[in-house]
Amino acid sequence: MLEPSDPPSVGRHEDEHLRRFVAARRRGDAGEMRRWWEELVIDFYDRMDGLAYAAHRGRLDAGEHEQAVQLCMVRFSNKLITTFKGTSMGELVNACKPLARGICIDVQRSAMREHRNAGPSLDAGWTAADEDRPAPRWEADEAMRRFERDEERAEARDFLGWALPQVKAERRRALELTIRGAALPEIAQELGISKDNAYQRRCRGMKDLTTLKGRYDA
Repeated sequence: MLEPSDPPSVGRHEDEHLRRFVAARRRGDAGEMRRWWEELVIDFYDRMDGLAYAAHRGRLDAGEHEQAVQLCMVRFSNKLITTFKGTSMGELVNACKPLARGICIDVQRSAMREHRNAGPSLDAGWTAADEDRPAPRWEADEAMRRFERDEERAEARDFLGWALPQVKAERRRALELTIRGAALPEIAQELGISKDNAYQRRCRGMKDLTTLKGRYDA
């Protein structure tokens, strides 16, 4: 039985999927690129979970960590397929490190803003003259980044709310536990199945989500 902490077959799978993706990219075959990248999305979930934790080192709570991982996977799925130019798993991991760090910082800042907004208004004490002055460029850029992040989060929540009820019950439960931050051994224990079966259910569920995402975006 495979151990989740060091799943050799998974490692071989992700290496092969990356090799096929790179070959398709070299041929300019967009369909095959998407096919093998979607396999990498499934392969990479646990690795991204670890990269996110390494980035925030406990500065995010469980809910914030879960949110960060989900945002990382959305960015990995939708953006990195076009920006990643490497050929090796090491290069892909290195490309994900700044992605995970940036998203963890964004999640932490968002949480801090929410805490601050629960207290006195941040606008208190500002004068009309101050408000009338144009915002500095960095503030406008940050506002746009916040808007884009909020849109991504809302889109991910809306998609999961639409897609999960359409996934078979046994796979859906594995996905729900994954989204909540459960590791593979915890999923297996919760469902009362072997780690291999838990891995298969999660993989098939992720493939279902990938198929549904295509329908959702159409």
